Amino acid sequence: MTTPVTSFSVSAWETRSRSFRKIYFLGKVVGAFFLSKDWKKAWPLLLLCLGIQFGGVYLFAIETGINKALFDALQYKNIAVIPRYAIEFVAVGSLVYSLTYFGVYLENVLGMLWRNKISVLVTEAWLSNDRFYFIERAERVENADQRIAEDVRLVISGVFGIFMGSLRSLYSIAIFTALLVRRSAPVTFHLFGHEITTRYDIVLAAYVTSILATGIIFRIGRKLTRLNMRQQHYEGDLRFILVSVRKHAEQIAFMARSRIEHLRIVTALSAVMHNYFAQQRMSVVISFVMQIVSHFQRVLPLVLTIPRYMAGRMTYGDIMQTQSAFQTLSSSLTWLMQMYPMYSETNASFDRLFVLFDAIQMPEETGIALSHTASDDVSVSGLVLSLPGKSAPLLKIGHWEIAPGDKWVITGASGSGKSTLLRALAGLWQIGEGAITLPQDARITFLPQLPYLPHGTLLELMLQTQPPSKEARELCADLLCQFRLSWLVAQLDIGGDWNQRLSPGEQQRFALARAFVSPPDILILDEATSGLDQNTADALYANLLARPDLTLISVAHTPNIVRLHDRRLHIANGTATLSETAPTSPVSLLSSNRKL
Repeated sequence: MTTPVTSFSVSAWETRSRSFRKIYFLGKVVGAFFLSKDWKKAWPLLLLCLGIQFGGVYLFAIETGINKALFDALQYKNIAVIPRYAIEFVAVGSLVYSLTYFGVYLENVLGMLWRNKISVLVTEAWLSNDRFYFIERAERVENADQRIAEDVRLVISGVFGIFMGSLRSLYSIAIFTALLVRRSAPVTFHLFGHEITTRYDIVLAAYVTSILATGIIFRIGRKLTRLNMRQQHYEGDLRFILVSVRKHAEQIAFMARSRIEHLRIVTALSAVMHNYFAQQRMSVVISFVMQIVSHFQRVLPLVLTIPRYMAGRMTYGDIMQTQSAFQTLSSSLTWLMQMYPMYSETNASFDRLFVLFDAIQMPEETGIALSHTASDDVSVSGLVLSLPGKSAPLLKIGHWEIAPGDKWVITGASGSGKSTLLRALAGLWQIGEGAITLPQDARITFLPQLPYLPHGTLLELMLQTQPPSKEARELCADLLCQFRLSWLVAQLDIGGDWNQRLSPGEQQRFALARAFVSPPDILILDEATSGLDQNTADALYANLLARPDLTLISVAHTPNIVRLHDRRLHIANGTATLSETAPTSPVSLLSSNRKL
């Protein structure tokens, strides 16, 4: 069972409400970086970014004052001071833009460090205790790779952008509200027979129009969040199909499935296209409303200041400063409206990433107890394997003892539970009841029917986490020769996609050779020679069975392979029967039949 990333137990996590879990996850996204050992990088960068943001707003307020003085000088034809104000305006403006671009650079650096931290943590949780396997097997989450590679980036950039933008807007609101109140001359108007004098009408107009516009945008734009999330889902499906075609190119070509795959791709593209058009239509509506509001807010301060100018209560410079301050205040007040597309995309990505995080925390159906003891034996007692949602058990095993050096073969019809039994031994199947004990200090290696060969050189694939050395290279070369892959010795340093270069039989032989780089005490094979011809399979098994200290558990069908083992566990009608096989000497078979 997985070790939770949260401070709750797995069962406690399941009982929490979804809203609580989402809030907690948001806290983890923030705290995992800013409250971790990386805080010495995170906080100075954050404070520097905030200082640049606030400094830029303050300098812009100064710039509006210089702009006012410049236009006042023009109005009163005070030619002597115009050059000074022009130079100050250019200098302060240049400093504002310089700070802005430097701030963007620092924000990108901080965002990448944050993204890297969260990506590492999510990946670690996803891979820990085989959670990725349980999630894929239960089909709880689709496109987990996209969520880690793409959604983490969008969430971090979105959360950081919204946070920084919010603080900048709040600071701008405070600065420019005070500036407008201070610069606005009192105005008197009559309402219902009452004479009212105020200097807050311009500020009030900015607040009212901005709040109304934001409400309208959020009202009509709620659908955009769903469309954004759906778009990411469709894009992920398209990428998955394309990768699948590339990965299985040979099988598709042999089966003449290119037309079928083309239809799948066209269908996926159609879903992407139709949702994209709906997404763009909604974006156009939102952008149109935002532009209307923006133009209205450009005209409104002129409407409110011209009467004051005509009455001699404001100068031309006051009008220009008021208009600039009004637009900045309105922009800050409508910041949520302007950021709605980004908010929508961030919210959709956050939901997708949360679904993955939530699936990692959710408990698996348990029942089978897997433990490690000081004993050298593998022991199975009272084991009942069940399938999800099925009342009848798949397989029952009363007692099964495997001593060191035993050679066991598991037989049975397809679908009888052989592979599920191996999954239970590996701790990958816990649905059922009973107990499995494994030797604590034994090296146990499982080889599935389809080996995993990631990109890399053959030497890297064989050594895996071991450091390369002359002795390690010689060992790898010897093992390749033992398992009839001598032609690969000259290619140990060649990299690439060996999963595509090697045939299924060659991949299985390579996996066997790789297993003995660090010789296992217990080797468990799930039809790991099914891609080999009978003579080669017999020879390789003879090699394995001739190792007296190796405990071997095999799933096999062919009589030749079955006869090579000492003992047999046969599955039929949901019950396992233990017996001994006909005596056959693997050493004699190895010497008389073929040479490896």
